[in-house]
Amino acid sequence: MTSEIAFDPLTRFAEIEWLVAKVYFRFSHLFLDHPQLRDFWWEMAKEEEQHGSILSACKAMIENYEERLDQSVNSQKADELEQRLLEYLRRGTPSLPVEEAFQIALEIERSELDAIYSKLVNLGGPEIAKTLQNLGVPASVQRQKLKAALRQFCSDPALLDAAERL
Repeated sequence: MTSEIAFDPLTRFAEIEWLVAKVYFRFSHLFLDHPQLRDFWWEMAKEEEQHGSILSACKAMIENYEERLDQSVNSQKADELEQRLLEYLRRGTPSLPVEEAFQIALEIERSELDAIYSKLVNLGGPEIAKTLQNLGVPASVQRQKLKAALRQFCSDPALLDAAERL
């Protein structure tokens, strides 16, 4: 007899934010010889860690949030995002071209993760959401930083175009 573990969206998506941070930390280590890129990826990773911590804090502040959960925030979506992120980490490449790192980042940032994060932070109501959102760097600011870095470090027209649509 197996018992299915209940889906806890705040915990699962906090873990996913921390996986994104791992991907970006990996990028920072891949570009140790390029201080600007190294620092850019390190900052992106730290911001993703903050997002995970904010979701953990949100869980501590909200009781009975499952009743208000949007149907798009589900275990299947969490599994899908987690597998995609783990695949990036499994590559284990000792080197990665700059433009491939940015392509992966665009894929991550274009995923539903930001929308889910926003829905989860808002579960506690407007006051809790505003407090928690002020603790971290908003996803919109991260996207602008990613666009600026793409323009600075990449010349691939397809990547630049994708960044503008982000």
